[in-house]
Amino acid sequence: MSFEPFDTGLVVKRLEGHVRDLQLVGGAADFAAVKELRSFRTPSAYVVFAEDENTNKVPDSVGVLAQESLVRFGVVLALRNYADQRGEHIGEDARKLIGQVRTALIGHKPCKGARVIGWESGKVLDYDAQTLLFADLYRVQYTMTKDGC
Repeated sequence: MSFEPFDTGLVVKRLEGHVRDLQLVGGAADFAAVKELRSFRTPSAYVVFAEDENTNKVPDSVGVLAQESLVRFGVVLALRNYADQRGEHIGEDARKLIGQVRTALIGHKPCKGARVIGWESGKVLDYDAQTLLFADLYRVQYTMTKDGC
């Protein structure tokens, strides 16, 4: 047992259970394995760990059992891009799927020691005539313990 980083697998499970239209929900390794934009299965989601930071509540005693942390993670969506060859607009189907993912995550409490997930930002990462990569950044504050989240 240790003070392990936040388990993004909890987010993967949440999306698998609540966004049925996704063909694939994977992690950072799955995302990194795709080398070309056209090779992404659409629609799919990839949960990527971004940052784990101290909330400035540093323990002041020996034998610490808990430490507060703020975690940021991204959800990259590979979506069909039929509507716009230039990537200026997000098509209706893509917008709905982005909304479904946000609905599944915003306000969700992923584990006992966590607060609810909040949304920070979203943006288009890349696009071509068929595929749009869209990323949302989320945050969750949780208490790391020697027993896990």
